[in-house]
Amino acid sequence: MDFSLKKSALLRFIFLSVSIYALLILIFAYLYYSTQSIGFTQYSRAFDTVVDFKKAIYFSIVTFHTIGFGDIHPITDPGRLIVMIQSTISLFFTAIFSGFLVYFVIKRPSDLFSTQHLYIRYRNDNFWLSIRLGNKGRTIIDLKSRFEAWTIENNSRVRAFQLQREVPDLERILYYDINLNDAKNHKLKDALHNAIFKDLQLHMKFSFIGNDIRTGEQVAFAKYYESSDLRFGKTFLNVYSWDANGHRKDFQWKNFERIEEMDVKLQEGFKNV
Repeated sequence: MDFSLKKSALLRFIFLSVSIYALLILIFAYLYYSTQSIGFTQYSRAFDTVVDFKKAIYFSIVTFHTIGFGDIHPITDPGRLIVMIQSTISLFFTAIFSGFLVYFVIKRPSDLFSTQHLYIRYRNDNFWLSIRLGNKGRTIIDLKSRFEAWTIENNSRVRAFQLQREVPDLERILYYDINLNDAKNHKLKDALHNAIFKDLQLHMKFSFIGNDIRTGEQVAFAKYYESSDLRFGKTFLNVYSWDANGHRKDFQWKNFERIEEMDVKLQEGFKNV
């Protein structure tokens, strides 16, 4: 069965919790049985009837859940002490289990990612700085993005470029492109040019914040890049195809980072821009 990361983590948590629960039940059952500190009440059986290990397990479960049927009860001071300890542990265990279970059900897994490299692409007679974003979870809406580029001079951060804008909803794949031929983005183009051809150490960060379409939970993402992460390319390879109903199918996430190579002449063209 192909479970998502979230389902796998939830199943692991449930398995671990059930295992701890069973271990606690058995430990306290053994303590009751080995100390002979519990016995039947008079109305159920003779007061001195010996309680076997199966009955000790039953009493341990009843005590853990604070049910208290009364057919078995502690008959010694050590037995009463063990009951108090188990009841206290059960309160903390139940609270912790419930809290983590709600957390696993509500929280959104880390299923957002971006390309490991920044790509300078050429399309529609323009050079673009591009990042491809992927989402294996629920759609993210109301996205507000920020791209920053800076250098370090005299131990101080010097901003080279910053762009903030809203971007489309992130369903599965989203392309974040900055037109480097646009006059508003010439500072970024110059910084990229110097980073590639003049060994300028350029630091960059792409981030966005949005909302989970189902839960409304706020979701944030950030990715840092360096000059060494810059690459030339043309068209990203397809990650999926479309069926007759207009739905995405046949996802091939292995193509997520793959891109067609840019002609050397175009790379030289960027150098001479």
